[in-house]
Amino acid sequence: MSDQTYQPKVYKKNGGNMLVVASGGSILAEPGGSIMGGNPTGAADYFVDLNVSATGEGSMQDPFATIAEAITASNTSIGLTANRWWARRNRIFVMGDGIEEDLTVLPEKCDIIGCGSDLYPFPRVIGVHTIAAAKVGCRFINMGFQATGTDHVLTAVAGCHGLSFFGCVFTAATAGNTLALELTDCAHVRIRGNKFLTPAGAITTSIFALPISIAGTASIHDFEISDNFIFGTAGIKVANGTTQGSVIARNIIRVTTGLNIEDLSDDVVCVDNRFINADAALAVASFCDWNALLAVGNLGTSDQASSAAVPIAVVCTT
Repeated sequence: MSDQTYQPKVYKKNGGNMLVVASGGSILAEPGGSIMGGNPTGAADYFVDLNVSATGEGSMQDPFATIAEAITASNTSIGLTANRWWARRNRIFVMGDGIEEDLTVLPEKCDIIGCGSDLYPFPRVIGVHTIAAAKVGCRFINMGFQATGTDHVLTAVAGCHGLSFFGCVFTAATAGNTLALELTDCAHVRIRGNKFLTPAGAITTSIFALPISIAGTASIHDFEISDNFIFGTAGIKVANGTTQGSVIARNIIRVTTGLNIEDLSDDVVCVDNRFINADAALAVASFCDWNALLAVGNLGTSDQASSAAVPIAVVCTT
């Protein structure tokens, strides 16, 4: 009869397809080593390190040198007929500190996740990103975007439905920029928990003229802009399109001369936003152009008052 105290606590099962850690056993990853879990959807993971001297195959140990390479690989895999990954989601993990790259293509059904660190605890990509072809289901998570020149930071063409930004930071160039995000005819957009900032310098020059523009008229419904800190000449502008199901909520919006929210569709629900505005008049029109009947719980501060209700609060009657 065998003595179980002498049996290994870590072993492979018969056939070698499963590694077992028995009671009392452990797995040690030494410095430089790693234990990797698979993508929970069963799709692919790619790794990018913007500081490597030569590009690799896209694994953690041998990462790509650019985000564009990872996007190309992801779009190839997600579109293969053989693996039928059309309903799954790839992931791209990005590391790097302030490396310049201009993106022109989005990854379809993919998360781009910042996991390295720079001045911030996430990577920064310095460049101008003009997306020329429609891709759906792309989400940016914990990424930094540093503007160059004076143009838009990221421009998306019609059909980039489901494009999302979660916990990202957009920083204007020292010369200032026209827009941070211009998304045209893109439905189901999510812009949540981001910061739109100025760099060190005069705020009247190093600033976004308009941080967020929801443009187009054909397909801009069901967007959400929530829990962001927004600093610009103006704040958020929404085109006169079909915006049913859309909400702008709980944002802190500081502007220098323009409107905090300009909703030309008059169909966006605006709830619990906080407006900082230097306008000399305490008037709703100085803060917003919207449908006041869809606005509730918003507060504004100008040089005439602080924490004033926007629209002006009145007592409800029956």
